[in-house]
Amino acid sequence: MYWSSLSDFFAMGGHAGFIWPAFAIGFAVLGGLALLSRRALGEAERELAEARREAGRSGDSRDA
Repeated sequence: MYWSSLSDFFAMGGHAGFIWPAFAIGFAVLGGLALLSRRALGEAERELAEARREAGRSGDSRDA
């Protein structure tokens, strides 16, 4: 499909009311997943650091 102007592109052949909200929802979901993943990574790294500190205090010198 070819558009003769930028406004034709944004109108998406009359389907803009369906297409642009779908893009927005998709980007919002992907952004939310990225934020949740970063938060979970930080929490897992903190738990790992705490577990390593606890292992060091107990005198267990095994490295995993």
